[in-house]
Amino acid sequence: MDLTFTPEQQAFRRELQDWFTENRPQGRLDSPYSEPGFSQHMEWETKLHAAGWAAPSWPSEAGGRDLDPWAEFIYDEEYARFRLPERLNKMGLVHGGPTVMAHGTEQQKRAFLPGILDCSDIWCQGFSEPGAGSDLAAVRTTGRIEGDTMVVDGQKIWTSQGVIATTMFALVRTDPQSRGHRGITFVIIDLRSPGVEVRPLGQLHGNPGFAEVFFTGVEVPVANVIGEVGDGWRVASTSLALERGTSRGSQTRMEQALVDLARDTADAGSDPRSVRRLGELAAWVSAYEQAAYASTHEIATGRSKDYSSFIKMLGTEILTAVHEENLEVLQAGAEVMADHGPNNEMFGMRRNYWHGRGAEIYAGSNEIQRNLIAERQLGLPKEPRG
Repeated sequence: MDLTFTPEQQAFRRELQDWFTENRPQGRLDSPYSEPGFSQHMEWETKLHAAGWAAPSWPSEAGGRDLDPWAEFIYDEEYARFRLPERLNKMGLVHGGPTVMAHGTEQQKRAFLPGILDCSDIWCQGFSEPGAGSDLAAVRTTGRIEGDTMVVDGQKIWTSQGVIATTMFALVRTDPQSRGHRGITFVIIDLRSPGVEVRPLGQLHGNPGFAEVFFTGVEVPVANVIGEVGDGWRVASTSLALERGTSRGSQTRMEQALVDLARDTADAGSDPRSVRRLGELAAWVSAYEQAAYASTHEIATGRSKDYSSFIKMLGTEILTAVHEENLEVLQAGAEVMADHGPNNEMFGMRRNYWHGRGAEIYAGSNEIQRNLIAERQLGLPKEPRG
């Protein structure tokens, strides 16, 4: 594996750096879950879209720039390096839209993809339920087929972006007699439909981005089913792999967090334990960076090996460890240094710490990822039940 970027790739990086330098927002944006913050984020998204940077890794026929995996890697690195705003429509951009590209009809692509790119439709994911978190085979939200209509009843929870979303891609059980992964259907639901109720859920870092969503007799066109009725688990597997995905700039955010930790360690007096721990974490961050390069190399060379579980598990645990060490170094000082926005939402390292803990749970908990790695990559037998 050659880790040297080509002259063309280096030129692309400079093009990105120049555009981000000239066009990035001045100052920090408010939370997208506040009215002024949403408008600020929409202004940034509009600028990205107009310049063709909304989803550059998407194919050109879907509105992208046909970036190859290494160019996408560079884009994600530079976006993170410039500490640019979190994408308003990340659920649609990262895995909702690409899942439609992979499994949807041409008519569905024309209907759903443009709204993701220009943020006229904000997407969220409706997988988790009160009794079905990491075990998505336990979904109980039902979709009853009546002619050309699916009638949806049930509840979703921990819905990221749910407070601002207009559209949900969801798993529903369309065969009430089925068990496990069979009889589940992947469907796109307009959250502005009658019978939908969205309730915000507060989070420790102050952003009410989560929501629980209730469906009571919600009518959805059967034409919104992606793939076949009852074959939703196969479609959802694509979405989950995309959500865990490649690094998407996480190695750059790790390096930034490590630099912050090194500064705070030095300011605190650099005791031997803290210096040793800083060195250990630096080694892990370097190892993760190499894993991110290896994963991108596999994708770029067309190999089928899936590193998404490994990347997701390793990345979230290393980042949590860096933030935990930062709290340990700062001691009581961490409690008085929290940076808050106008709506009392938390920013900075403390916010990243709380968000990082959640990252070990969403997209399939890290315990689930260990099972997937053992079974699918190491070929280990499943533990017998009972």
